[in-house]
Amino acid sequence: MENIEIRPVKDKQELDDMFHQRWLVLRAPLGMDKGTEKDKHEDSAFHLVAVCDHKVIGSARLRLLSKELGSIAYLAVLPEFRRQGIGTKLMEKLIEIAPEKNLNTLRLMSRIGAVNFYKRLGFCELGEPFDYLNVSHIFMQYKLQQSQRKPRD
Repeated sequence: MENIEIRPVKDKQELDDMFHQRWLVLRAPLGMDKGTEKDKHEDSAFHLVAVCDHKVIGSARLRLLSKELGSIAYLAVLPEFRRQGIGTKLMEKLIEIAPEKNLNTLRLMSRIGAVNFYKRLGFCELGEPFDYLNVSHIFMQYKLQQSQRKPRD
């Protein structure tokens, strides 16, 4: 994993590449059309990518839901790059960035098969499983520790 860079999206072309990678991982396997990998919050969200040899191989998004609550969505790693810690690095970077945005809680919607991945990062399940896109999901949240939070003025 030495030549993989985790960083914010740098330009329009990389953003387009990220959307394609997201579609390949999260929507194409469900038989969904191109375009379904985006929503109305893309322009106001923070996009993070994992890049290997100038190719987007992983991605995730953070957006503000309220003054202190952030939403992580669309965590996706190409199949051939899984189980190398890339998803973990993307999530750790988003957790690291959260205090800079004055967030104290992060929320996400996990596919049931990924719950243990998020639990290892410190997320807890909220409520009951539900169906989304014909896949079982559950909400999860992460409370930033006081030491992770940015001091308020």
